[in-house]
Amino acid sequence: MRAKTAADIAAELEAELELYPDERGEILSEAAHAWREAGDDGRAIELLNQAVALGGEDGGCARVELAEVLFDLDQAEDAFAQLDELRRERPSSPAPYHLAAELLEERGELQQALTWFNMAIARLTDEEMAQRNGEFGFLTYADNIVVGRRRVRHALGVPPDELDESVGAPAAQAENLDRALIPQAPPREARVLFWPRDEIPRAHETWPQLVQHADVDTVVADREAANRELSDAGTTRITMVPLSVEKLLEFSARTGGDAADETTRMACMEEILAGGGGISWPPVRNAPCWCGSGTKYKKCCGRPRTS
Repeated sequence: MRAKTAADIAAELEAELELYPDERGEILSEAAHAWREAGDDGRAIELLNQAVALGGEDGGCARVELAEVLFDLDQAEDAFAQLDELRRERPSSPAPYHLAAELLEERGELQQALTWFNMAIARLTDEEMAQRNGEFGFLTYADNIVVGRRRVRHALGVPPDELDESVGAPAAQAENLDRALIPQAPPREARVLFWPRDEIPRAHETWPQLVQHADVDTVVADREAANRELSDAGTTRITMVPLSVEKLLEFSARTGGDAADETTRMACMEEILAGGGGISWPPVRNAPCWCGSGTKYKKCCGRPRTS
């Protein structure tokens, strides 16, 4: 059986448009990307224009993707026209502005990039900004935007302001990631034991030495970030194994093990896996998020948090 080509993947994605109308914008953008990989920029532009017409966050992001295609085709005037139109549309989500900022930064248009970073930050809610103050605030989408703004301001030689200085040490270090911290020979396959959302508070209460944070979003964001690091480092298959307090207590009592001991937890993980309890990461299209939120992965932990 021949391997699927980019054109095959693009065609399959287009076939899903009628099956998943609520994800039309997302699918159109993914299909456009695949057509670009296949060398058909014309078809990619057609699909991105369809996505743009949908409006909203997906439409705004598609407009930035369309601008990127036009830049790559040396049609800079048309590309900037797309960004100007996006600015006139004034979408409420910060995502399109953030994408535009990073696109312009990559092209060396730093002053314009800073303007778009500022517009993205202006559309973050107070709650999203407050999440940056948590112990793992550097994993939040809001902090990612703030870090990008600081990076561009630094490149422009602008003195740091209060928002720049609010970037915590972990996020600052992430801008210059120490590659020595990444294993030189990452495992090709990893098995990850984790607590689903509704188990985290009880696990923290039962074993605070194992689950040090009661904040569900913090624990989940930390796990997603760690998975992405594994994947970026070269791990090709990640299997997540959900663990419940009840299961670990039962397993420990039955085997005479200590729940606080890693050997016991790993043995429990193997038993769960043997019973078919593993979850592939990242989940496939339309599968619920691994964290147990009940929301689709791409609308939950899979949302863009470019790092």
